[in-house]
Amino acid sequence: MSEAIPSEVTRPAPEAGRRTLGVLALVGIFFFTVSGGPFGLEASLSSAGPGMTVLMIVLVPVVFGVPNALVAAELSAAIPVDGGYYYWTKIALGRGAAFVFGAWNSIGSVLNLALYPILLVDYLGTWVPGIARGKGLVVVDLFHGGFVVDLHWIVTVALVLPMAYLNYRGSKAVSEYSVGMMLLILAPFAVLTVLGIWHAVGNGINVLSPFMVPGQSLHSSVAGALSVIVWLYLGFDGPSTVLGEVADAHRTYTRALIVSVPLIVAAYLLPTIAAIGSGLHRGSPGDWVQGDFVVVGDALGGLPLKVLISAGSALSLVGLFMAILLTSTRIPRALAADGYLPRWMARDSRRFNTPVGALLASTTVVVVLSAVDFSSILRATVLLMLASILLEFVAFLVLRWRYPQMHRPVRVPGGWPGAVLVVVLPAAMIVYLVWSTAVDEAVTFGTSLTVAVLAVILYPLCRRFVKGDRPDAEIDSSRFELGPDRFAGFGTRKAGL
Repeated sequence: MSEAIPSEVTRPAPEAGRRTLGVLALVGIFFFTVSGGPFGLEASLSSAGPGMTVLMIVLVPVVFGVPNALVAAELSAAIPVDGGYYYWTKIALGRGAAFVFGAWNSIGSVLNLALYPILLVDYLGTWVPGIARGKGLVVVDLFHGGFVVDLHWIVTVALVLPMAYLNYRGSKAVSEYSVGMMLLILAPFAVLTVLGIWHAVGNGINVLSPFMVPGQSLHSSVAGALSVIVWLYLGFDGPSTVLGEVADAHRTYTRALIVSVPLIVAAYLLPTIAAIGSGLHRGSPGDWVQGDFVVVGDALGGLPLKVLISAGSALSLVGLFMAILLTSTRIPRALAADGYLPRWMARDSRRFNTPVGALLASTTVVVVLSAVDFSSILRATVLLMLASILLEFVAFLVLRWRYPQMHRPVRVPGGWPGAVLVVVLPAAMIVYLVWSTAVDEAVTFGTSLTVAVLAVILYPLCRRFVKGDRPDAEIDSSRFELGPDRFAGFGTRKAGL
C-alpha cells in the first residue's frame, strides 16, 4: 500500500439491529447545529436595517449555506464515517492539514459551545435576579471579574451536567429531544408569522423599509448583516461527524438536508418579516435589541404568545448546546485516536458506544469557561470556523481530482465547473467577511489569526512530543470505495487496506 493514504479513521459502523438515526432524527440535529430558531437576528436588524436583513437571510443560504450543504452531502455520502470532515481532510490533504482542521474546529466549537449555557443562565437571571453573574453568592472573584465562581456559575454547571449525560447516552437520545424541542420552538413562531404578516398587510407596512439604517454606508450595512447571518448559517456539515450512527447514511443525510435547508431558511425569514411587520420599531431600526421577538409576540398575541416564545428561547439554547456537543466531540476523539491527544480522550462508552473521553474533556472545558469572561475571544471563533470551512472546500476539490472514480452516491451537479462554482461563491463571502473584520475589528481579527497560527505551530510539537511512535487509528473502510489514487498511480483499493 502506498504511503499516500495513511491508516486512519473511525469507530466501526453501528452493529446490526442497533437503533440508528433516521431522517427526522437527523433533521432535529441539523436544526440545532445550524439554527435553533431566529433568536439573534435582532442584532442584524439594528446594525444593518430591515431590508438588508431580509435580503441577506435569503442571499446567504444561496451563496454560502446551500453550497456548504452540497459539499457536505457529497463527501458524507462518499465517506460516511464518524468524524466526518476530519477524515475527508486527512484523506485528501494528509495528517498535517487534518490536525490543523481538527484544532481549528475543536477550539472554535468548544468556545462556541460554552456560550449557550452562559446565555441560558443570563436569560434565567432576568426572571430570578439572584442568579445573575456577580450577584448573590460569590465564592471566587479574580482578575477584576474575569474569573468568577458564583451562583451564576453553579446554576450553569447544574444545567450543563444533565445535558452532557444525555450526550453520553448517545445520538439517538439527543436527536429525540432535538425533534421535540424543534417543534416546540417553531410552533409559536408559526403563530407569530401569521399575526405579523396579517398586521403588515392590513396596515400597509413595507417590511423592506428602511432598507438600511439611515446614514449608514453600504459596506457597513452588508458587513453588519453578514457578521450575524453567516454565523446563523454555520453548521450544515456538523452532523457529518455522527454518520457512523446514521442508518443508510448517504440517503438519510441527503434527505435530511433537503428538509433542513428550506426549514431553517423559513425559520429565519418568516418570523423576521412578521416582526418587522408588527411596526414595533418603524423608522428606527437601530432600536432593535436582543429579545425583541418576545416583545413582538406580546404585542401581536398577548401574554400566551410572549410566554411561548420566551420559553422557546430557553429551549433553543438547550438544543444548540446538546446538538453541538454531540457533533463536536467526534473531532477531538479522532485527534486522540490518531495520537495527538491523550489516549483516554479516544475512549468510547462500552454501553452506549459514545466518545466518553472527548465528552468528558469538552464538558470540563465548558465548566471552566463558564466562570470566565471570554466574550472578546468568542467573537473570534466565527472566523476560526470559517477558516476550517475553507480547508474543507480545498479537501473537496482535491478529493475530486485525486480520486476521480471514488464511489459518490451523491454528487454536486455540473461536473468540474459545478464543483468549482459551489466552492468559489462561499469562499468569496468568507474572504469578504474576513477582510471587513480586519478593517473594522482589528482586535477580533488579530485574535483569530493568533489562534489559527498557533494550531499550525502545534502540529509538529504534538507529532513529536505527544504522538511519538503511536500509529494512526485504522479506518473502517467497509462503507466506502475510493478507487485509484492519482498520487499513487496504481491500484484500486479502499483506504487503509
